[in-house]
Amino acid sequence: MRTIVIAGGTDGIGRELALQLIRNGEHVIIIGRSSEKGDDLRLEAARLDREDRFLFLQADLSLVSENIRIVNEVKHRVNDIDQLILCAQSQKFSKVYRETKEGFEHHFALYYLSRFILSFKFQELLKRSAAPLIINVCAPGVKGDIRWDDLQLQTEESFNSIKAIMHGSLLNNQLGLAFVQSAADTNIKYVLFNPGAVQTKGATEAFSNRLLQILVKFIYKIIGLPVQKAIEPILHFIKLPPKDSLTAYKQNKKLDIAQVILNKNQSERLLRLTLELIKRKHGELKIN
Repeated sequence: MRTIVIAGGTDGIGRELALQLIRNGEHVIIIGRSSEKGDDLRLEAARLDREDRFLFLQADLSLVSENIRIVNEVKHRVNDIDQLILCAQSQKFSKVYRETKEGFEHHFALYYLSRFILSFKFQELLKRSAAPLIINVCAPGVKGDIRWDDLQLQTEESFNSIKAIMHGSLLNNQLGLAFVQSAADTNIKYVLFNPGAVQTKGATEAFSNRLLQILVKFIYKIIGLPVQKAIEPILHFIKLPPKDSLTAYKQNKKLDIAQVILNKNQSERLLRLTLELIKRKHGELKIN
């Protein structure tokens, strides 16, 4: 039995993974914002007679302080982590630049900063596993350039959440590289995974306009994968982790890392800028 932590495990891909892993008898720790959804998963675990192998931890992962609190709580509960799956994301479309109470742009904080903190801060527990693995569910393969002078898109004239998420995906690519470089003396594997279009409620109801919702649902019925199908590659990685330290996939297709991360000399820069941002708004974060 492995210990698997899923950040963002109460909805969509994370929830379906949690249910499947619970059925498989793994020890699953779910981190999510909604206590009600966490209770729903707990009831499902009880129905499967797996409640003793399930733990839900409530947290708002858009907050640096909450990520750190959760890391400390997990450390008090388990001696090691075999796999960390990063799924937390908000897909609600917005044209409004919105900051968390800590002063970070919301998508930047949830989709990138949380994954940054959890990746590095759980490194100690992961190293104690025989075959540790991190799966970052993001979007390797997305084209574009990192805005090094404006990581949070604060000066973007026509800001919207889609731009923020796409930019966050570019940051997550570099995060994967920064992590494996810092963990070069370990056997931790890091997978950047793009599930493509998936028929989750978050994706099909991202727009508040009812007509747009109907249109998106129709499109996703054509091009989108059912959630159960979309998680199959992740379940494969969980069963048989890749041999390389850093890999990237779009669904079942392995991507060329050189094409996913065009400039491999920037990971240290991203590491430094991220730590400086956190220090300025929250306080110093030690990752080693």
